Amino acid sequence: MSTLDHAGLLHLLESLSISDPESVVIEATPLSNPLDLCRITLAKLLSGLVDCDVQIAYRSIQWPNNIFNGDLSVTVPKLCPGRKPTELSSQLVDKFPKDHALFDPPFLDGVHLRVFLKLDVVSRLLLPYIMDRGSTYGSRTSDEASKKVVVEFSSPNITSEFQGKHLRSTIVGAFIGRLYESIGWGVVRVNYLGDWGKPIALLKVGWDKFGSEEAFEKDPVGHLLDVYHQIEEQFHPEQAASKKARDDAAKEGKDEGEAQVQIESRGIFAERNDAFKRLEAGDISIVSFWERVRKANIDNYVNFYERLGINYDEYSGESKVPQEVMSEVEQLLKEKNISEESGGAWIVHMQKLGAKAGTAIIRDRSGSSTYLLRDLAAVLERSRKYAFDKMIYVVASDNSVHFSQLFKILEALDMRDLASKLHHVRFSEGSKMVDALGKGYKPQAILDACEASMKALPDVDEYRAASLISSERATKTMAVSALLVQELSTRATSAHAFDTGTIVSFKPGSGPDLQSCYTRVCALLAGQKPSSQLADEQFESLADEDQANLLRILAQYPEVVNAAFQSLESSGLITFLAAITEQLSDCLEDEEEKIDISPGFVALLEATRIVLQNGMKLLGVVAISDLPQERADTPVAG
Repeated sequence: MSTLDHAGLLHLLESLSISDPESVVIEATPLSNPLDLCRITLAKLLSGLVDCDVQIAYRSIQWPNNIFNGDLSVTVPKLCPGRKPTELSSQLVDKFPKDHALFDPPFLDGVHLRVFLKLDVVSRLLLPYIMDRGSTYGSRTSDEASKKVVVEFSSPNITSEFQGKHLRSTIVGAFIGRLYESIGWGVVRVNYLGDWGKPIALLKVGWDKFGSEEAFEKDPVGHLLDVYHQIEEQFHPEQAASKKARDDAAKEGKDEGEAQVQIESRGIFAERNDAFKRLEAGDISIVSFWERVRKANIDNYVNFYERLGINYDEYSGESKVPQEVMSEVEQLLKEKNISEESGGAWIVHMQKLGAKAGTAIIRDRSGSSTYLLRDLAAVLERSRKYAFDKMIYVVASDNSVHFSQLFKILEALDMRDLASKLHHVRFSEGSKMVDALGKGYKPQAILDACEASMKALPDVDEYRAASLISSERATKTMAVSALLVQELSTRATSAHAFDTGTIVSFKPGSGPDLQSCYTRVCALLAGQKPSSQLADEQFESLADEDQANLLRILAQYPEVVNAAFQSLESSGLITFLAAITEQLSDCLEDEEEKIDISPGFVALLEATRIVLQNGMKLLGVVAISDLPQERADTPVAG
């Protein structure tokens, strides 16, 4: 438990001859962020030097994101709007105290004033701060602590393979959930399965033609995938003919719907549409089939998610949306003249709602509900069930039109407040995972491929691999951590990074590199008793540039977490952790050769271990060094 509360922090600052940072800065969080403590101190100093409001001074101070550009950076034009930046900059440099207890004299860099912490103060301030916070360092509580967020992620379709975009949604969504928990929000994790609609009906048509109870008993999900691919192959010519009829009708200025109706009233089209009508009507035979398919897939997914270290609060899906709520939505759309009938379907002309031209379908010509109608009803049902403050959909960019329509229709229904709580976190749907795994794979094949690659780790770096791959469980843990880091290091706009050939790399910021670095730190700390209560000479020993720079990087962790929370991007956190491993490597070149590691360096290692562990946990990575020790006679779980 933290003992460095407000009173303790004041006592620490007094010992460093730093004045009370208490101020009227509303956004400041000095009890959870050491750089914010420094920012407040600097803001009070600046406001006195140029006679400006301390709040404005605080907002002019940024985190440079690179220790070589300073620990803090002042954007001079923001400090005193209306005054000449060149004149103000000169005044700041001239008046800045040369012997300030916390800061070295700053220097100008364009419109920025670069400010560095004094190296001899860094260890005295940061070591007690980080070591006192421990596992909570980087987290924070705020007035948002009572808020609730629903995060919908993964959401695969149970009739087809677990695609690259589903894997990416799974890993990014889990990260976002942990981010919100780190600032005190209540998080509800929902897996909204594609378990309804015409794909299920098509699978039933395929089952009637190709299904085998014997094959299903041996491998339920594998056989269902095989059946779906067979019926899909037979269905493709009809789909192509329907599209051609629509396109030809459009060119000739004829009714597109009429041309398609003729084709879709026979063959597999008709069988599929009839099966879906019976499913929605509650036909016992098809509902029983759907229940078997859903259960088999959920059981399979639960096993896969557990291997990834991910759990859900709710396995929902299109099938779970109440019919009465869908009817409620339809009635509202009609009452407000938002939806209208067209060719037997119920549609919404989006341009009438102020959106880009396009048509949203609520019910199709066969009378079946659409994904959009079910999703509109799901929003209402969840808002009533969870009373959320925010709901985040972690879904690939190829669904952007759907979410644009969803949000716009809610606004048109006079539900602007509800719509404002919804957020679509999008990412590139591009992926080559299917190229690596082939057709008909189950999600477990993703981790199996990663584990197979991980067994080649000794060939990459035998020395470092020896300390990591000591058991089958360690191999599995390494495979998952390598996959998670590879996925989370990719920016949202970039294509899916799935590559089992490169996950064994020890390059900075990779899964194996983070595991290796953390294991190395833990080994050096074995038998040591880290303490931030050090003698002056022990603190002074940490004023060495490499060691002080490592501490300055560690001080950035709360800023990194906050930046990740604001952007919901994980790549910056991995870049930060890579900076730690590289700077630590510089520090260890000399220290590791010594027989006795100094108490000051032990404290520095413990602070590094804390930040690495906290960052890895935020990524969902389990450190191999933190795994429980196995008994020699206990078999490793497969």
